[in-house]
Amino acid sequence: MEFDKYFNIKTIIPSLEAKTKQEVISALVEVIEKENKIPEGVNILSSIIERESVDSTGLGNGLALPHAGIRDLNKIITAVARIPDGIDFVAQDRKPVFFSIMICYPPSQNSVYLSLAASISKVFHKKENIQAIMKQTTAKAIYEKLLELLTKSDEPSKLILPKKKTSVNEEQPVASSSSIPEIHLLIRLQLHEEELKNSTRGKKQLQQKVDNLRALISERTLQHYDKLKAKRPPAVVPIEGDRCHGCYMTLHTDFVQRVRQETDNLYTCPTCRRFVYWI
Repeated sequence: MEFDKYFNIKTIIPSLEAKTKQEVISALVEVIEKENKIPEGVNILSSIIERESVDSTGLGNGLALPHAGIRDLNKIITAVARIPDGIDFVAQDRKPVFFSIMICYPPSQNSVYLSLAASISKVFHKKENIQAIMKQTTAKAIYEKLLELLTKSDEPSKLILPKKKTSVNEEQPVASSSSIPEIHLLIRLQLHEEELKNSTRGKKQLQQKVDNLRALISERTLQHYDKLKAKRPPAVVPIEGDRCHGCYMTLHTDFVQRVRQETDNLYTCPTCRRFVYWI
């Protein structure tokens, strides 16, 4: 991904003094609205708060990823805050959040958002990465370090590794065919296939990315993905709160917890059979 398209030095708060989750969200919304032309009538704050009321977006390891799909936006916009003193964000690991990235996206770019969110989650799954970025004290330094970490995490998807046979089962996780979790590969694949379909230039390079990703994914998983893509796209969707974002059916709490805790495993929605991912 071209990560520099989605981040702006002017929407990075290098040292935010906040005491509550609400203050963090309000500060991030404020810089987004200051630096972007927001359509009249669009209330970003209420959209973010509504999403946050469903389930906290504190992912653990010091990272929070507040987000919302906003219909009248025409592009993905972000804001970043470094919070030196930490804040209680009701994170998964019940530990303070020190770094927050807000993502607002139009529903038409759901796959791009999902791929971006997955990349961020992958980077900050490693504690040393958030420690590295917390050492940066200026907006420029944070911007450069964030792009460096995201770009580095994106490199393995270019490798071609041998396949293994796996199965697709909504009740059991599916083993990955490589060291890169298959759910992350599927998210990237869906994104690049959409880009290839809609692009007027660079099709050869995009096709190569698609081919490389498909070579990393097991044959059984690809068969299910292609079937979903043909009959009821998108094939890969997030879980928002306790609902599948493909069929919008409420999911059993135990199933949601497994998807939420085992983020590297591959699960499908028990109702619509789409691949699901919690973020």
